[in-house]
Amino acid sequence: MTKSALARKLSARQGGVDTPRSILRALRLGLARAAGDGMGLALAVIGAKQALRAQEDVTARLKQGWLILLFGSDHGSVAAVCLDPGCVSAVIQQQTIAIVTSDPPSERMFTDTDAAMVAPLIEDMLGRAQKLVESPADMASLSGFEFTSRAEDRRSLTLALMDEAYRVFDLTVELAGGSRQGEVCVLLPDRPLSDAEQEAENSLAGKNLDQASGVMRAELNAVISRISLPLTALSELTVGDVIPLQGARVDRVEVLSIDRARMAIGRLGQCGGMRAVRINEHNPVATLPTKDEQSFLARKSGPVSKLDDDEKSALPDEEIVTSEQEMNDTLLNPDDILPSNPDQRVAEISHLAGLPAPEGDGPY
Repeated sequence: MTKSALARKLSARQGGVDTPRSILRALRLGLARAAGDGMGLALAVIGAKQALRAQEDVTARLKQGWLILLFGSDHGSVAAVCLDPGCVSAVIQQQTIAIVTSDPPSERMFTDTDAAMVAPLIEDMLGRAQKLVESPADMASLSGFEFTSRAEDRRSLTLALMDEAYRVFDLTVELAGGSRQGEVCVLLPDRPLSDAEQEAENSLAGKNLDQASGVMRAELNAVISRISLPLTALSELTVGDVIPLQGARVDRVEVLSIDRARMAIGRLGQCGGMRAVRINEHNPVATLPTKDEQSFLARKSGPVSKLDDDEKSALPDEEIVTSEQEMNDTLLNPDDILPSNPDQRVAEISHLAGLPAPEGDGPY
């Protein structure tokens, strides 16, 4: 069963760093809530994109016939919000007849009355968006704007904009449950931050790669031994049964990745009171022997016929391997093998893993 979207969001918030909400998302939420709470208009943002453009390139992308609203702030900056005829018509219909029709709006010149009816919605959107963002740069872009006037056309908008660069947000909205669609373009000045605001911005930027890598989680499995059991014996296992570990070695533990692929060979132990595995980087060995492999090695240790000098000369150099070399690669050091007593094996593995010793077991 998969987690719900709410459960994934809650788990992500609890398990990691809470990143600040972006200004684009804040504008989306602010516009939808301002329309729903302020005038009862069902509005959903179905598309959004943002860009940073120079002042002379801002108006070149706007279309003719849109309603252009200008907003001023205490620090002298000018922002603008442009709405297409479909969006303007839906807002006016909702305020006058309380219903939005699906008929396309008729072409006409917008007036100051249209601007006065739409401006409260935009002011409410900017105010709500400012409360949603956390970055100082986003707060500075949204703070202190009030409706001042309407621009007649794109040329008037170009003359009104005073900042060198603007943050452009293009929103595609769905109105009245899909009865109509519209477009909204928000132009916010890209104001440089003060020293105090820049320090606050850097504090919210999050960790660098070298710092974040220390908290990344990698799941690895350590395999002490491998055994084979018949299906009947496996089905008869009950609580309290003891399974003997064949060929278990704490210094030759397999480290497996999440896809069960062997990544390295290590030694089981503890570090700082926690269970740990020390990787034997300079001592690569073969896979832990299983029962079948042990029987194969037993047969392999039997009499081996030696090749005479003529037969050796006929073989390639890489295929000439003496039986003594083969046996040295597979022989186990008796000192590294766990004690033969099963109770002592359990006690030693529990000690190295940092687990409490079983009751009744003394030191070994």
